[in-house]
Amino acid sequence: MKFISSSVVVIFTLFLSCHPRSADLLQSEIDSVANRWVPDKRVGICNLVLVNGQGKEYILKGETLFPGSKTEVLQLLTNKGLTVVDSVIVLPDTTKLEKNWGLISLSVANLRSKPAHSAELASQAIMGTPVRILKENDEWFLVQTPENYIAWTNKSSVNQMNRSEFNGWKNSDRMMFTDTYGFISGDSKLTTVMSDLVAGAIVVKKSESQNIAEVSLPDGRTGFVSNLKWLNLKQWKDTVSLISDNLIVTGKRFLGFPYLWGGTSTKGMDCSGFSKTIYFLNGVILERDASQQFKHGKEIDISSGLDNLQKGDLLFFGSSESKRITHVGMYIGDSELIHSSGRVRINSLDPKRDNYSKHLRSTLLGARRIIGFQPEQGNLPIRSHNWY
Repeated sequence: MKFISSSVVVIFTLFLSCHPRSADLLQSEIDSVANRWVPDKRVGICNLVLVNGQGKEYILKGETLFPGSKTEVLQLLTNKGLTVVDSVIVLPDTTKLEKNWGLISLSVANLRSKPAHSAELASQAIMGTPVRILKENDEWFLVQTPENYIAWTNKSSVNQMNRSEFNGWKNSDRMMFTDTYGFISGDSKLTTVMSDLVAGAIVVKKSESQNIAEVSLPDGRTGFVSNLKWLNLKQWKDTVSLISDNLIVTGKRFLGFPYLWGGTSTKGMDCSGFSKTIYFLNGVILERDASQQFKHGKEIDISSGLDNLQKGDLLFFGSSESKRITHVGMYIGDSELIHSSGRVRINSLDPKRDNYSKHLRSTLLGARRIIGFQPEQGNLPIRSHNWY
């Protein structure tokens, strides 16, 4: 039989008297609150950690996008009779960021999972896309896009703005580029290149003469464009509506374009980036990933076949065992869908067709209809988004 020395007993007793509950024992309750506030970490942040302080004091550390989550956790701990020091940072971190709004200033900015060029490409954002800057790390910003996606991008990709400057941009005479590719020139004769462009880019119009417009880029540079491939953003977003044939026309413009993991632009698109781009160019902001897009819209019953589908419906694919969504495409009618897989292509779900895909047919899990469905976060018209 082993005996514990009296000195060990005294130390252990003193620890318990100082900390009636170990912070580790309370962490699971804190995590439960955080998971309720942020069930999907791609679109929210709530990382709260309780640590032991001095004496009977505890320290709540971490960061969150939601002040209410911090309040709830502090109340939870107070109700347990604990003395807690609040050291939580509510993002955006305005103590370090005087300007926490921004516009993407490159034709396409790469958004990464970590603040490093070697990190996974999580998404992309196009010139003129408004973002909220949450915090900084050396030469990187953590930003949130209009679909709430959170990722890191280079500081050089974003033009910082305060709230007043951002509101000024929203009230300016803006133009949206509608062609697949293009350029902004450094002169009114369009002989020099200042920047390239992809579909969906937004700039501010300063003046116009015949078919040439003088524009201001998000980073303040002045350039010139042919206005034949541009739309007035306000008029467009206030009048555009989802029409199935228009969605198909938009999708077919990108046939043969290469697949790019994390891509959401005409320089390369993954499957959900493709569907997101199609819908954005027709006035609706979808969520970023296929598994997120699957949660929105009207569910369409495909248990007995494809007869209930309409053009423009989104089709989702994945594992029938885990029900995990891994791919998305858009139905274009007559058993066919257009999607990005290796390249943007059209496949059929009919075994009699030459372009039949057995793999897609066997992994089809569900369908969602955005056209005519009540708008919500996840399929929100651009006109209803207060960042535009």
